[in-house]
Amino acid sequence: MLRIAPRPLALATTLALTLAACVQPPAMVIETSTGDVVPLETWSATLSGALHGTVTLAPGVTYRETLATITVSGATPRAVHGWFVQIGECGHERGILAGLQPYTPLTANEQGTATASVALPYTVPTAGEYSVTVLQSEMVNSSPVACGNLTKDTAASPTVAESRAP
Repeated sequence: MLRIAPRPLALATTLALTLAACVQPPAMVIETSTGDVVPLETWSATLSGALHGTVTLAPGVTYRETLATITVSGATPRAVHGWFVQIGECGHERGILAGLQPYTPLTANEQGTATASVALPYTVPTAGEYSVTVLQSEMVNSSPVACGNLTKDTAASPTVAESRAP
């Protein structure tokens, strides 16, 4: 009688792939000067005004980077609009985060929609009041045509920081 032994390499590969499928990267966190561990969470806003759309701020590739993504609709085809994240809520803005340079203008397509994503050179906020303003043109002194207050998205499951809490 002939016996066929399982191949060790095939068995090890199957086991490794199964384990890898179960492993998820931990949530990105920072440690404050007081030693508190704070999770870096996604923020989002719904834009309203003459244009409509959504904005998200999410942790970037490193803890020192924030990925901002904006999508607007209702624009004039081929129109160009400036936009930026500001400190403070709509109507009570106190300054532009990271200056104007990182924000690439939005250019509407033939259907009047536009999307942009930029990597901002700062850690995603952990607290505070922030908003996103879209301007009538790419000129900084043009009038706002849409604004949305950013709010933290609540996590559906515990983060690494919460699981470490005593």
